[in-house]
Amino acid sequence: MHRSMETASLTRWWNVSARLLGLLTLWFGLMRFFPFEAAALGKALNAIGAAAWTSRAEWISASLGAIQCAIGASLLLAPAGAWRKGAAMAAMAWWGAGLLLLLTPAAWVHEPPYAGFPVIGSGQTVLKHLGIAGLALGVFADQRGCATGQRRALYALWVGQLLVLVWIGLMKFTAIEARGVAGLMRPSALFNWLYPLLGEQGASNFIGVVELMTAALIALWPWRPRVARWGLWAAIVTYVLTNTFVFTTPGWQPDYGFPFVGGTGQFLLKDVLLLMGAVVLLRALSQPRSPSPSSASVPRPGG
Repeated sequence: MHRSMETASLTRWWNVSARLLGLLTLWFGLMRFFPFEAAALGKALNAIGAAAWTSRAEWISASLGAIQCAIGASLLLAPAGAWRKGAAMAAMAWWGAGLLLLLTPAAWVHEPPYAGFPVIGSGQTVLKHLGIAGLALGVFADQRGCATGQRRALYALWVGQLLVLVWIGLMKFTAIEARGVAGLMRPSALFNWLYPLLGEQGASNFIGVVELMTAALIALWPWRPRVARWGLWAAIVTYVLTNTFVFTTPGWQPDYGFPFVGGTGQFLLKDVLLLMGAVVLLRALSQPRSPSPSSASVPRPGG
C-alpha cells in the first residue's frame, strides 16, 4: 500500500508551508488589535454564555493577538532549526485548539427549520483548522527529521481536505447555505452566470456536487493515487477561485479596507493554507522511490 519517498524531497514544500502559515497567522494576529475584532470576540463570548467577560474583550483580543503574532513572526522569519520547530509546535497547538470552538453553540445554526448538527454556521471556518494544524505538524516533523511525523502530517492534511469538502459540500444543498453562498457568488463574474441558469438553490447544488466529487477523488489518496491526483488538482482550482471572493465581495473589513480582513476575509484566506495542503499532498504522490532501504524516507500512499 505504501511506497517511500526521500525526506529531503518534501522539505522545500514544508519550508514554503512554514512561511505561508507564518504570514497568515501573523496577519490574523494583527487584526486582533483592532476594535472590530474585539467587538466580534465580545459577541462570541455572549453567545457561549460568558457575558461577564465581554467588558474585557478588548484586552483579551489584544492578548490573543500578541500570542498569534509571536507564533506567526517566528514561522515567517526564523531560520530552520529550533526556533522554527518550536513555532511550528505552537502553531499546531493554536490552530488545533480552534477546533474546540465546534463544541460551542456559536458554531451552529439554531434557526428553524435548522437546529444544530449537521447544519453548521460560523463553525465552517473552524473546520479548516484541522488541515491547517496538519501543515504545522508537517513543518515540525520536518525540522525534527521525523519520517513518522511527516507521514502523520500527510494523513492529517488528507483528512482535513475531506472534512472541509464533504461537510461544506453537503451544506450547499440546504437553503440557508444557498442564501449565504449567493452573497459571495453573485458579485463574482466567475460564478454569477450560474444564477440565471440554475437559480439560487440550483447554483448552490451545483457547487456542492463539484465539492463532493472532488472529495470522492481525494478519498482514494491512500489507495489510488493516480485517481486522487485529479481530485487534488480540482481542490487547488477550487481554493484559488474561492479566494477571488476576497476582491469581489469584498472580504476587507468595512471602513478599513486593505489589509484589514474581517471575518469573511479570514474565512476565505484560510483556503490559501488548504491549497498549500493540497499541493503538499499532490507533491507527495510525485516522489520517486528511495534509492535504498537505508535512505531516510517518509512512507507515502501509493497504488
